[in-house]
Amino acid sequence: MKRLLFFITIISLFSCASDPEVVIEGPEQAGDTIQKNNRLDSLEEQIKSDYDMSTVDDENSEEFMESLVEIEKKYGEQWDFCTCVIKNDSINKAFSSPVSDNEFERLSARFDVIDEKCKAFLVQNPNVTPEERAKHEKKVRNCLKEAGIR
Repeated sequence: MKRLLFFITIISLFSCASDPEVVIEGPEQAGDTIQKNNRLDSLEEQIKSDYDMSTVDDENSEEFMESLVEIEKKYGEQWDFCTCVIKNDSINKAFSSPVSDNEFERLSARFDVIDEKCKAFLVQNPNVTPEERAKHEKKVRNCLKEAGIR
């Protein structure tokens, strides 16, 4: 059971943001960009969470925002990336030591809350390249470092 929870937590943390690419737009692309920006603005207005969209890859931002709106409808507001990293680290440490049945139940309930508030990270692109994984790991380390955990 501990391994399953650890595995789920690790998967929930694997999110990655790529550096935005610079695109020079021609006249025919400008209209598409305006429509996309209007669509993104509309989606941003529907999002309840105080979510830092700069962590989302520009190529997938519209899809992510659509998913986030749906996730919020079902699960409520989502925590930001660092909050999820810190909470998951804490729950993993708690599960890694021997716990009583009562403590296990309490931790399981807390894990469910954390999982519900961090659903947004499950819809981001999987880390498929070593560079993306390294960038994600650095981002996680920075969150933990800023929180004084590592």
